[in-house]
Amino acid sequence: MNWIYRTFYFIFLLASVYSECVTQIYENTFFQGGDLTTVFTPTANYCQIVCTYHPTCLLFTYLPATWTKDPAKSKKCFLKQTSVGTPTNIKVLDEVVSGFSLKTCQLSESDCQMDIFEDQVFSGINITSFFTPDISVCQTICTYFPKCLFFTFFTRKSQIESQRNLCLLKTSTSGIPEALILQENAVSGFGLLNCRRSFPACNSRTYTHMDFLGDELNVTYTKGHRACQQVCTDTIRCQFFSYSLLQGSCHEEGKCACHLRMSSNGSPVKIVHGPGSISGYSLRLCKKKAMCMQHSARTIRIVGGTDSFPGEWPWQVSLHAKLSRQRHLCGGSIISNQWILTAAHCVTSLENPNIWRIYAGILRQSEINEDTPFFKVEEIIVHSQYKHAQIGYDIALMKLDKPMNFTDLQLPICLPSKEDANIFYTDCWVIGWGYRKEKGRVQDILQKAPVPFMSKEECQARYRRRRIGDKVICAGYDEGGRDACKGDSGGPLSCRHEELWYLVGITSWGEGCARPRQPGVYTKVADYSDWILEKTT
Repeated sequence: MNWIYRTFYFIFLLASVYSECVTQIYENTFFQGGDLTTVFTPTANYCQIVCTYHPTCLLFTYLPATWTKDPAKSKKCFLKQTSVGTPTNIKVLDEVVSGFSLKTCQLSESDCQMDIFEDQVFSGINITSFFTPDISVCQTICTYFPKCLFFTFFTRKSQIESQRNLCLLKTSTSGIPEALILQENAVSGFGLLNCRRSFPACNSRTYTHMDFLGDELNVTYTKGHRACQQVCTDTIRCQFFSYSLLQGSCHEEGKCACHLRMSSNGSPVKIVHGPGSISGYSLRLCKKKAMCMQHSARTIRIVGGTDSFPGEWPWQVSLHAKLSRQRHLCGGSIISNQWILTAAHCVTSLENPNIWRIYAGILRQSEINEDTPFFKVEEIIVHSQYKHAQIGYDIALMKLDKPMNFTDLQLPICLPSKEDANIFYTDCWVIGWGYRKEKGRVQDILQKAPVPFMSKEECQARYRRRRIGDKVICAGYDEGGRDACKGDSGGPLSCRHEELWYLVGITSWGEGCARPRQPGVYTKVADYSDWILEKTT
């Protein structure tokens, strides 16, 4: 029976190869053919890419780590060719995988490898080294550093103290690692220059409990680490900074020591871990200042709110859908010159970008007519794990068809980083044109209402039949009276912290509108910062 299986399998593969591009990886399959060379690759997919870019490779067989306990024999990639481009024979062999070159597929991003390989050191020719706070910065440096093809990063848990936070940039004559070495607390990956997309050379994140050491340029005093980062950005020679919260480093008015630093290669000469410091990089490589840092506004459905005034919330947009008639459906927030952040439940049943019109810089819905400028939508991205608002992941991105010019009436709001997830905000507002009562109508003037945070435990006690997860925020008054309502969904929960406004939440759901002991539930934006960065770059 085995020979019958192999015969039909061979016929199937032969037909597939001759009829179309074959991207499939075949498990438990060994391809026989003329061996060209053998290389080490971390995965079968990368073996396929090496075959694709080899001048004469047409097919391959890969031995994964599970195939043998001998590291010298695992993760081997056998590049092969035959006169007709198909295997001369096919064997069934457990744990072995095989496939074909993608030369005929013309996949524009087939050489883009974004995978990260934990507990592995990529062996190759060392180019240089840097100290970086995490693997993301290490990968970015490799992407833009001349000749760097792959890298290895040693985490802060490395047993060798001198290796902690060390980023090794590497290359090789073959373009792939010469060998893979198993080592705990080492993480490896590839440069992203071939990914055919724009990866920012800047890094706007800040890192708590880390002190970036380097040549001291100046010590000034600022109110908050974000303000310190902006001072570093505005100081020509400053490359990175450390904001000290240690006793004796802060003044009575709440300003603390901001150390502006540099080094010969632009990276810290050492990274010291410990409480009391927040560090980060200059934003000059971001090609523009963070516009959200320059704007300071004065001072879901909004019930018990008051009228806003022009330019008070310049990141708020109105999302209109043009169906049988055009009308306001949801709110959203400007986060860059080409991206709007909103709730997934606003767009899941209306994912055709052509029906949407986005109005920015308006105060009154009555301002909108056929001559009012609006932005068209090029793409809608809904979080892949979204099912319905009460479960979570109620977040979506809308890409504008053209970049937005910022004015005093339309500006982006700052996005919190993962490090900001545990900040307890006290000056927070919900905004929108939604109903002012449960059975109402969309308001003409943009409404605003302050709301206090509520702990997860308190919120869960209010919604006993629902599960309040970690990726949401609850806000509202026990006595009710002020809340978001229908038409405010997708809009911002805006909070002011250290003189800057942050998009802390996205209006998601609640029971009714402004009912006593029924707070509003908002998507926690800080927990999706990596997702937002991945989808918008």
